[in-house]
Amino acid sequence: MDKAEELYKQGFNFHQQGNLDEAEIFYLKALKLNPQNLNTLFMMANLKYQQCRFPEAEKFITKAMEITSNVRFYDLLTRIKIEQKKYKSAIETAIQGLRIEPENFELNFNIALAFKNHGDYDLSLKFYKRAEKLRPDLFIIPYNMSSVLFFLGDPHASTLAMKKALTLAPDNEELKYFLSISLFRERNYNEGLPLFENRLCKKTAILSQAKFFKEQFKQAKEWTGEDISDKTVFTFYEAGFGDVIEYSRYFPLLKQKCKKLLFKPQQELIELFRENPLGVDEIITYETEPSDLDFQIYVPMLSIPYLLGLDETNMFISPNGYMKSNPDKKEVYKQKFFNNNKIKIGIKWQGNTASDTDRVINVEAFDPLFKLPNVQYYSFQTGDGAEEVEKLSKNYPIIDLGKEFSNFSDTAAALDNLDFVICNDTSLIHLAGSLGKKGYILLPLDYNWRWHLDLKHNDWYSGIKMFKQQKNGDWSMPINELYNELRQTLN
Repeated sequence: MDKAEELYKQGFNFHQQGNLDEAEIFYLKALKLNPQNLNTLFMMANLKYQQCRFPEAEKFITKAMEITSNVRFYDLLTRIKIEQKKYKSAIETAIQGLRIEPENFELNFNIALAFKNHGDYDLSLKFYKRAEKLRPDLFIIPYNMSSVLFFLGDPHASTLAMKKALTLAPDNEELKYFLSISLFRERNYNEGLPLFENRLCKKTAILSQAKFFKEQFKQAKEWTGEDISDKTVFTFYEAGFGDVIEYSRYFPLLKQKCKKLLFKPQQELIELFRENPLGVDEIITYETEPSDLDFQIYVPMLSIPYLLGLDETNMFISPNGYMKSNPDKKEVYKQKFFNNNKIKIGIKWQGNTASDTDRVINVEAFDPLFKLPNVQYYSFQTGDGAEEVEKLSKNYPIIDLGKEFSNFSDTAAALDNLDFVICNDTSLIHLAGSLGKKGYILLPLDYNWRWHLDLKHNDWYSGIKMFKQQKNGDWSMPINELYNELRQTLN
């Protein structure tokens, strides 16, 4: 065995053990002796792919492909380009590989993924079906097909594909969760709510609170729907601010079931819920000493409707609002910012981008709305994206309220002075809906399940209307539709 081959094998052994740093050292030594060794180039490309260093991975696999054509090389390069969001180039690469081996499963699957991400849903479905014929046992194929079918306008087929995926992997909790979301979108809460109990945020929420209140959680039990009329129940937040505001409508029903109800919201929501207890006996804060807390039953917040036995016939209680703003704060904001005779409209364009950037609206997209006469606009943007208000203020008279808010109680007080609110799918719209305000949500193409399929009707908040993208990333159409709606309304 020559020295380069020996170094390659040593690197490969480290690679198999998951020691990427040591593997890279030996691979590079091997390439120094033999720069055209295909195995070493291929494994270096794989190593860089695993490290998410995609430009470097592309460099190594491209060198290998300059020496010879190999289906494995085309597949890896396709995946590298998908990770870099070079979808058109990924498709071209996969097509070249499929000319060598048309029945290659990996290439058929990955070109389907590239077409999906590129927005070519018909072609994506075609190649997913080809991949499925080659590997009918893999749940990942109908799982991916589900979203493609939804984008093609067949939500029921989308749900059936997700159900098929679950039959192939019946113990997969993530699939159960995603099937619940698919069922929710169809407004099928009867089937969806039990599956929704497999959501990751439920487990995270329980673990998080069990860290704070270790002894109490050891002695208490999670509610499973049994009689709790003589029990003290501790419920706590999970997911985002909007979810907590939305699901707090169920507190009065939960209070009817138990002796005493304790609730721990996120810090930013504490004051709002002190002003709107909704049947809660005690708001638990981050300052609460564990020894001061006593409960026998705990329940993560998003499990409440399932455990109450609700379904699509009785889920959507209080659609006209169930919260109120602080009247004193509301008056302070009125005198300071809203004492004018114009139509008052609040806008927001960005929420939490950690998990989702599709909902972010570029502020320039709001330009048509500023043509409406006799309107005063207010920015409700806080946190990331707040700096974008400067782009609007250069061209239009807009009042920046976001910097005034310390918590959601402040936001509610200002919000209650508005005639309308316009924003992306974020907590502000839930707050507006809970206050019974009128407003408009601008939804991305792949919008959240809770708005269902009939976007002409909002089940959760009767005063909130919805406008959806027709093309991914393009906000012009929903905003133009909203402009026409507002113009008619204001006239």
